[in-house]
Amino acid sequence: MKHTIVITLVCAVLGACAGFGADTPPSPDAGNTVKVTMDDLNRLQGDNWEGNLSYLNYGSDKRSTIPVKLAIKVLDKRTLQYAIQYPGEEQYNAKERLKLSSDGTRIDGYRITNRVETADGTLVLTTEGKGRDDNRPAQIQMTYLVAADQFSIRKNVRFTIDETYLNRNEYSFRR
Repeated sequence: MKHTIVITLVCAVLGACAGFGADTPPSPDAGNTVKVTMDDLNRLQGDNWEGNLSYLNYGSDKRSTIPVKLAIKVLDKRTLQYAIQYPGEEQYNAKERLKLSSDGTRIDGYRITNRVETADGTLVLTTEGKGRDDNRPAQIQMTYLVAADQFSIRKNVRFTIDETYLNRNEYSFRR
């Protein structure tokens, strides 16, 4: 892996819910407070996740996909730790934490803007907030797809208000 990969939680498998796409902004919460608890995420715990990372390389403007493995551990009622392994490129392995706000309305500081629970029990969460990508200020949209046997993290970015979101990266896992 010759290019720096921004390791962030973004989650969703393409087609998981209607309207999900790189250029689709999150649904407004229409005045309702959207929340999540660690009880919603407990089903992710385990060390047998395998999948892929697909990412946009800004230098070449091309997408690349590499294999990844994941282990998830719930540390407390607001913190989930995840360890990402890159087989054959162990120098990029990383441990990160996903932190819920005390009131459950934010994930890693980003406001939860949408929560959808599908008929099969899959939870899709979308967050949005200001951040940085490619060393530039950006609006960051994260989408998390959470199921007992499926987990994905999708990061979309928008650099100016007039631009559409573009998909920066997506981690997709199964077990």
